[in-house]
Amino acid sequence: MTGITNSKPINIAIIGLGGQGVITLTKLIAEVSFGLGKNVCYNEIHGLSQRGGSVQSLLRLNELENPIFAAKDVDYIIGLEKSETLRYLYLAKESKAKVIVTNKYMIRPTNDLGYEQFPNADSIDIELKKYSGELYLYDALGFEENTKSKFKPLNVALFSAITSFEDLDIPSDKAEDLVSEYLGRNLVLRQINKKAFKEGSKWLRRME
Repeated sequence: MTGITNSKPINIAIIGLGGQGVITLTKLIAEVSFGLGKNVCYNEIHGLSQRGGSVQSLLRLNELENPIFAAKDVDYIIGLEKSETLRYLYLAKESKAKVIVTNKYMIRPTNDLGYEQFPNADSIDIELKKYSGELYLYDALGFEENTKSKFKPLNVALFSAITSFEDLDIPSDKAEDLVSEYLGRNLVLRQINKKAFKEGSKWLRRME
């Protein structure tokens, strides 16, 4: 996506599992940034995504030519699931990256069978804090419990939350308009997404 920008590139990795809305969240960030005149490029990596497999999306703002970036070169990691976020922590700029992770922790079938050993949620938080510049916890469980409908758009709520980061320069009103436009074909879902966006930022807190 070609825009007009002289700003420094910002590298974002969005991590999660199939069905969590990683790709939609990526496209929302890309579309709103492009609408603000920024150059945007991104790619998507799916691993059995429809079966809960790993999904990774790399997004560059203020950059046009290459959506791939080196390890330790990511400014933001947005993780929709804890253990997947830990898996891709090597991408983060050490002691500089902002890491935004939800409190969703999903046990893999292979772990249940004893084929793999996964760290518990608390030990993941320790590692995330050790290697990030700023660590933010998004209370996805609280958000989903508070959402009365069966459809729980965590990705939309996270999209709302990241508008609070000044260096991303995403005005909340522009982001909200995009949600209505991009995800608003069904009237019922439009209302659910709109509510998720309105309340999305309140579930984010910085971990000290």
